[in-house]
Amino acid sequence: MADDGGTQVGGSDAGTEVAALLDAVPLFAPEGTAERGRISATTTAPGAAAPDRVVVDFGWRSSDARLDLEIATRRVIGDGGDPARQLRLLCAERDFMEARARGRADWSDPPRHGAADYSSTPIAIDGRPHTFTVLSSPGAWTACAHVPGGFAVRLFAPAPPAGLALRRITDTADLEPARGQG
Repeated sequence: MADDGGTQVGGSDAGTEVAALLDAVPLFAPEGTAERGRISATTTAPGAAAPDRVVVDFGWRSSDARLDLEIATRRVIGDGGDPARQLRLLCAERDFMEARARGRADWSDPPRHGAADYSSTPIAIDGRPHTFTVLSSPGAWTACAHVPGGFAVRLFAPAPPAGLALRRITDTADLEPARGQG
């Protein structure tokens, strides 16, 4: 599958490329699920060796899905300013994208749902608790936290997943094979 930055994440060398991606960018999966993730998007800055953003979907909007969860990992660029504000902005960005997707056919602004309802929640990553900033809105739940290595992880689901914990993906077998490449 080609990303939106020009780097291939599929094709005949897909296994090698995905393994290199897993070394360069921390990708995550829900703990305790056998469902494999699907890399649905990557963004790579011109001249960069690794993507700045990778999105992995777990059952996202599939008719046979047991889980609807999108997990995006983003490189934090520069000093990022106030870390708490940065997390709120990452949550708001995804919430806005969802509201826009559900907006009117004329692409006018989606109706606002009032003041943002931010909170925080602990979610374990590889058994260690991390405090996630959470934005809840009608039909959307978004949570973000900084993770070691200069990255932020953002979770998105239609509703808060019960008992969610994450683990780092270290094996390409945890991801679906690339489709549409030969």
